[in-house]
Amino acid sequence: MVDAYTAEGIDVYLYFSIIDWNNKDYRSSTPKTEAEKESYNRFLTFTRNQLFELMDNYPQMKGFWFDGTWDKSWIDAYQYTYQLEKDLRAAHPGLIIGSRFRNDEYGKRHFDSNGDLLGDYEQGWERKLPAKYEWLNGNDWDCVMTIPPNGWGYIKDWSQFYTKTSYDLLDMLMQSVSMGGNFVLNFGPDGNGQMHTGENKLAKEIGDWMKWNSEAVYGVTHAPLEPSPYGYYTQKGTALYLTVFNRPVNNLVRIKIPRTATHIPTRAGLLASKAALKMKFTNIGIDLDKNVYFDISLPADFISKDPFVIKIDTKPGKIDARELEKAHM
Repeated sequence: MVDAYTAEGIDVYLYFSIIDWNNKDYRSSTPKTEAEKESYNRFLTFTRNQLFELMDNYPQMKGFWFDGTWDKSWIDAYQYTYQLEKDLRAAHPGLIIGSRFRNDEYGKRHFDSNGDLLGDYEQGWERKLPAKYEWLNGNDWDCVMTIPPNGWGYIKDWSQFYTKTSYDLLDMLMQSVSMGGNFVLNFGPDGNGQMHTGENKLAKEIGDWMKWNSEAVYGVTHAPLEPSPYGYYTQKGTALYLTVFNRPVNNLVRIKIPRTATHIPTRAGLLASKAALKMKFTNIGIDLDKNVYFDISLPADFISKDPFVIKIDTKPGKIDARELEKAHM
């Protein structure tokens, strides 16, 4: 599996759960007696050996995605986990480890007692998304999401609760990417490795959408613009992308650009079809407004049952509203 993903150019991260219910030396509470301490130390050695075995067997791996690190026994083993992280990184240069692997000596997880991020990226966004980009403080991060409300393993019967649709998941994906994050979607295979038929359906629907719109998803960064009521901005180089989930009733997609921007929109088009769209500068005439506006016209006969992406090309330059009034786009 690791070879297959690597051959496709997909980075592989290995999930590793510290909790091990099949190991007799595993315990959730802090060991107190000498016998308990000796037993738990055997478990820690066992865990260390497993991690190094995985790195030796799969040198293509990029990092570990850790789980089950909230037990008091693991929290109190902070000296061990601190050293283990250093040893793992020394053995596999460039290894990526998230913020949920270990805590500091005061029991603080994800962020230490000084407020600094533990690890390479923030992993506190489990089944939730930040409302504002500023909350992230510039940290790399991921959102881990389930399809059923809180279903991590295989669930045979989905009829008893709401399960997320491809629209729900694409919306969460683009919200994550628009704020510089990764979106990690959990699939729960059965004991034979088979996915739920609902998961197969979602994978196909999302994959079909990505065939046409992946340019707005992969290799993009956060765009420093106000959130759009129509959807989510991403950017790559001089290209700005707006993934539209809420189509305006008048078919005019109005984008708001700060007057201090260093790039000027020059043309717009639909990403999937490459069809050009008419774009014009719009002077709203609001006193002391710190923004300028551009209206992008969607053809009345353009129909899409899925979210769609508008690609906006820009060029370096300063916003001059007086000059834009003269421009014909």
